[in-house]
Amino acid sequence: MTGIGFLIILAALAALGVFVAGGVSMARGGKYDRQHVIPLMEAEVIVQAILVGMVIIAALFWV
Repeated sequence: MTGIGFLIILAALAALGVFVAGGVSMARGGKYDRQHVIPLMEAEVIVQAILVGMVIIAALFWV
């Protein structure tokens, strides 16, 4: 496995982790959810943007 492939897998697992954390936050609801919904959503967007960027870079250089 190449270095970028390993980083893509790590980024995908990070995205899954943030996604699950958001689901747990919504399940708990109440004050906890109101405090954590925005930071978790921002983290999800950032991690997914990094993941997509790495996949595009890998696709461009994969010959």
